[in-house]
Amino acid sequence: MTPERINRSDDERLYQPRIHSRRIRELYQIKTETGDPITVLVDKALADFVERRKAVSSPAETDDKASGQ
Repeated sequence: MTPERINRSDDERLYQPRIHSRRIRELYQIKTETGDPITVLVDKALADFVERRKAVSSPAETDDKASGQ
């Protein structure tokens, strides 16, 4: 099986945060189980996190933040 790759054609390369070594070890373990590159695992995890945050945010919270309250 060929590992999945991230399409970087529209990547702005803005920020690359440091990740604690504990997380890297955990990700490496998952990488060896799945065969997916660590970058793909991190990208998927972040996409899931962002989607969950969007689902939790209510329109009222978004309106309050926009108005500065």
